[in-house]
Amino acid sequence: MRFALALPLSSSILCLASCRSTPPTAYPRPAPGQTTAAAAPKQPPSPTTERSGVFAPASSVAVSFWPDAYAGELLLTEVMPQGSVVKEGDVVARLETRSIDEQVHQAELEATSAAVRNAGVVEKNKIDDEAAASALDLTKSALDRTRRSLEGWTSKEVPFARRGDDIGKKSEDANIDDQKDELSQLQKMYKADELVDATEEIVLKRAQRRLALTQDSVGLSGDRRKYHVDYDEAMQTEVKREAVRSQEQALDRLVRSQAIERRAREDALARSKDALDQQNQRLERLKRDREKFAIRAPRAGILLHGKEKDYRPGRTPARYERGSALTGRTDVFLVADPDAVAVALDVPESMLKEAGEGAAVEVQAVAMTSESRTGTLHVETYPSAKPGDENGYEATVKLDHAMPGVLFGMRAKVKLAAAAPAAAAASAPKAGP
Repeated sequence: MRFALALPLSSSILCLASCRSTPPTAYPRPAPGQTTAAAAPKQPPSPTTERSGVFAPASSVAVSFWPDAYAGELLLTEVMPQGSVVKEGDVVARLETRSIDEQVHQAELEATSAAVRNAGVVEKNKIDDEAAASALDLTKSALDRTRRSLEGWTSKEVPFARRGDDIGKKSEDANIDDQKDELSQLQKMYKADELVDATEEIVLKRAQRRLALTQDSVGLSGDRRKYHVDYDEAMQTEVKREAVRSQEQALDRLVRSQAIERRAREDALARSKDALDQQNQRLERLKRDREKFAIRAPRAGILLHGKEKDYRPGRTPARYERGSALTGRTDVFLVADPDAVAVALDVPESMLKEAGEGAAVEVQAVAMTSESRTGTLHVETYPSAKPGDENGYEATVKLDHAMPGVLFGMRAKVKLAAAAPAAAAASAPKAGP
């Protein structure tokens, strides 16, 4: 604790009255060449000041419960009493394990579920990869068939159709020629025969009509062949080319979409694997925390409840017993060297001149007024509190010799004398050039 120097009200009043009644002394200015120290009057020695302190461990190891993953109540089921003598590795306290056992059980279930989910993701990715490969093969095969169909149409079907048209045209031309020859022969025959004119006219008329119909049919066939070449074959060729382009575009879209799906599957697998690793790591951390529920002494010495700051003036060290709740991530016990005893006290800013670093002090136990020891004062560099109108500094006294019968936490009286010569010299202002 930080304490300010408390002066009695009466002393303050007397001091103010003295200051008002006594005029300040005027010192003559030093002559040239004369040192300031020779000219300054001799100051009276500083009076001895007494401060309250607490006997604290000078050498100790803190014991804390710092869980890696556990979050829950820390309830003591066993604890050694204050001041117990312990050996290194002794169990100084045990914590109730029901809560962490439940968390370990849940972590095991979650780790198992994460493993099942990860295995499912792996198998589903294999199925999706196989399905994607099959779909890609089918699309490539369809594109290949479409290309072969276009190639067969342009290189085989169209030439075959042209040859068929040529053969049909030749057959039609031959039929017309045959009918012409037949009509010519009939005309010659009927002129030589003695058939009646009516019969001759009927036969010739039929032959002429058949020839005319055949010629018209040949003309229609020619027009159809021309239409087939100019339109039907061109349309069929365009349709087959469009089918090839469509299959090529479908293959390209499939390849790109499969690449996206593959990356998504890889990401899902990585996330699943990371979740599994996180669950396994949390389970391992909880198991390590479970082992910490038996709090062991890190060294041999005296077991003290509380932390180092509790053994300072104005502080009350904790006293743990069965059923007490600990606070995690902070020091809860100290294992101190019984032969290393110091005195903790607070020094106000107004006393730093008399109680500076390295000052010689005298320590007396309140419970043993006949015993006293000398020691050296160590003051922290920066203030730790601001009681009242001035800063307070934490200080520690290192005893020159041990004081038998003293227990940690006992009160002490510290008599502060003038600062040590080395400390006074170090704190004195340097002379100008």
